[in-house]
Amino acid sequence: MAGYIVYNGFWNPHTPPDPVQRLQAAARQRGWTLRPIPNTALPIVVSPSGAAVPGMCPGDVALFWDKDIRLGQALTAMGVHLYNPIDAVAVCDDKGATHLALAAQGIPMPRTLLAPMTYRDITAPIDAFLRRAMEELSFPMVVKECYGSLGGQVYLAHDPEELRRMAMSMGSKPFLAQEFMRAAAGEDLRLYVVGDRVIAAMRRHSDTDFRSNIAAGGQGEAYIPTPEQEQLALRCCRTLGLAFGGVDLLWDATGAPVVCEVNSNAFMGGITACTGVDVAGAIVEYVRRQEPIVR
Repeated sequence: MAGYIVYNGFWNPHTPPDPVQRLQAAARQRGWTLRPIPNTALPIVVSPSGAAVPGMCPGDVALFWDKDIRLGQALTAMGVHLYNPIDAVAVCDDKGATHLALAAQGIPMPRTLLAPMTYRDITAPIDAFLRRAMEELSFPMVVKECYGSLGGQVYLAHDPEELRRMAMSMGSKPFLAQEFMRAAAGEDLRLYVVGDRVIAAMRRHSDTDFRSNIAAGGQGEAYIPTPEQEQLALRCCRTLGLAFGGVDLLWDATGAPVVCEVNSNAFMGGITACTGVDVAGAIVEYVRRQEPIVR
């Protein structure tokens, strides 16, 4: 039985991305070999006997640092142990699905409206949704594509014309409209959960953007979360089935925390730099405890 880190070879055609390199180095420091392998090198072979991925074997362990859901499903079906589980990755990858799962457990979030399934060049039906969004939510209004990362695919509509222009630009992409949390404009909290603990937290802020993502130019500083914030982050990960993940929190006008997003493949460079916590090492140690017989 062997260990791997699966990553996206389309976005990273030459070298593994930073989180994968960190995980590989952390494993090496602990005497464990985790081999990075791109999804582009893992074709799924489907036959009457089932799905197989050549080169991978039942009982192997893979840190699944990708969003190739079909690949993850095939690996799981053939008995590869994935971290995070593919069902959790799939729910986190779709912001609409994330909100539905968290709402079912009463987890506080900004007021959100999921747009109906749409088709390119069919414009009239979306107008009913936009009218409802304007009735339910005031401007400015956050508009998010359901698939996106690093603060991309997230926009701020300031008036009906801008909202409609954003909606029409989506084409057939699923998206949502969301309450703008004025009290947290340009700021958020990132809590990194591993297992049953919040191991690190940072407060992110931007002076030039309503988004605070470090990848979009935001700055981070170490933060000590309150017990309420910690419990909320842990509830999110338990609800979604994550072994580890980054939970992004905002806050309302009273200061009460609300969940913005949950990331199954949260980057770790920024939070490690500002807190000094070896996030990659914590993830590797957690997985190793679950898989003691894997070399």
